[in-house]
Amino acid sequence: MKNWLFKPFERIADGSALAIGLFVITLTAVLAWRAGLHTNGVIDLHFGPGVGLWLLIVQGLINWMILSLILLAVGKWVSSGRFRTLDLFATQALARWPLLIGAVWMSIPGVGAAIESRTARLMEQMPEQPGQVIAPVEYMLDAMWLLLMSLPVMAAIAWMIWLMFHGYALVANLRGTRAFFSFAGALVAAEICSKVLIHFLLQSAA
Repeated sequence: MKNWLFKPFERIADGSALAIGLFVITLTAVLAWRAGLHTNGVIDLHFGPGVGLWLLIVQGLINWMILSLILLAVGKWVSSGRFRTLDLFATQALARWPLLIGAVWMSIPGVGAAIESRTARLMEQMPEQPGQVIAPVEYMLDAMWLLLMSLPVMAAIAWMIWLMFHGYALVANLRGTRAFFSFAGALVAAEICSKVLIHFLLQSAA
């Protein structure tokens, strides 16, 4: 069970991993559409203005493609061995499946509404001027409650990042600091690129 959850690429690869991954990306987009969520970043999942289902599907595909392309370029640069492009793209598609768990959690009517309302309360408590102080007790209670309700989503995102890293390191045959730092740099670059690209996509669709 542990290998299926944290090292699935040792059992599922190639076309099967790609097909399952693309199905998960589409299903996550459907849930996000119904719940009013956005995935406008490689590791993003949050509430936002309602958009069409096709835009959410495109968001998911952009996130997957951008990270896969950057990891491909970085992997070819730092790895001394050869690896197949299909393997990298397939593992990165399948690695996104924990995000589906986060979308399911935030799609629960009571959970989603509570997170949105408590977030709005926190935003109202933010000081308008730099020197102002927030009422500490009320602020901390709201912040702690919001953190608690957001833990499943944060855990799902952390899980997804681990799968992305493991899939990349396995395919590119990298270990240690070389694998970690090359992946971390690629992830940051992909997050920025995907946000910019999706921003312009949303603007053009508005």
